[in-house]
Amino acid sequence: MPPHDRLFKSLLRAFLTDLLRLVAPGVAARLRRGPITFLDKELLADDGQGGRREADLLARMSLRDGGILLVHVEIEARARRSMPKRLRTYALRIQSRYDGPLLTILLNLRGGTPGIQRVRHAGAIPEAELFSFPYVTFGLAGCEAADYLERPEPLAWGLAALMRPGAMSPAEHKLACLRRITAARLDRERKLLLINFVEEYLALTPEQAGQYKLLSDRNPEREARDMWMPWSERMKAEGRKEGVRLGRQEGLEKGLEKGLQKGQVEGKLAGMRELLLHLLAQRFGPPTEGVRRQVEAITSPRRLTSLAGKVLTARSLRDLGFC
Repeated sequence: MPPHDRLFKSLLRAFLTDLLRLVAPGVAARLRRGPITFLDKELLADDGQGGRREADLLARMSLRDGGILLVHVEIEARARRSMPKRLRTYALRIQSRYDGPLLTILLNLRGGTPGIQRVRHAGAIPEAELFSFPYVTFGLAGCEAADYLERPEPLAWGLAALMRPGAMSPAEHKLACLRRITAARLDRERKLLLINFVEEYLALTPEQAGQYKLLSDRNPEREARDMWMPWSERMKAEGRKEGVRLGRQEGLEKGLEKGLQKGQVEGKLAGMRELLLHLLAQRFGPPTEGVRRQVEAITSPRRLTSLAGKVLTARSLRDLGFC
């Protein structure tokens, strides 16, 4: 299984409201539309062993009645018996620092009870309601992918990549997830996050990849066929097409050659910018419109390459020169 932290956290930051609609629809119905505030995650301080821990995701959301809701999400590659105690410790520290009711959600990629469960952990005093700690678990691996592909929440289509395929082959499973995503009315950045998630968590063997290629080639819809082409290659192809258009407008062979060359350069730059934005989203969450404009304004391949190499070690967007 690929590392789940950065890609998974970026996905949840972009689709946190979707997650609440899936695991706590009653709570989601009380949310007020507006920006979500992501809070300091390094609040768990000393873990008792001389180290520091941080929450996977901690956010403050506004309610329609004017109240505040704190949402804490932990992601586990495999279910562990020690998690309830750890979640309770996290909750106590979160509520000692921030005001507002807290909803804790545990996502188990493997193991645990399948589906969505509301749990009340009582620790060593099971009969004492006063000491119990409520939270929600979402066991992904035991769910049926087909059920979640029918959901209206885009996040469900990405998470379906981690679920049981049922009668679908791996190639059919992947194609079903990507078809659902590419057909949706989502902005490019959010769609790219979902596509990358499926690509990471639903990796195919060479034989399965061949089956996937055959299935996607049979699809009459152009967008579904294009899913086989890597994102950066699609950007380059768009650049080449633009180059041809410019060349034809000039009406001369020289103009055509110049247009093609320009299109290839622009296509390469577009692919590099898209890659940098993707890396920024994984490291710091979805970029703001201002950061996107700054990236789009970069015309130097060398600078784009340099920034991409520094993303993993940078502490903030400011360290990379972005406001």
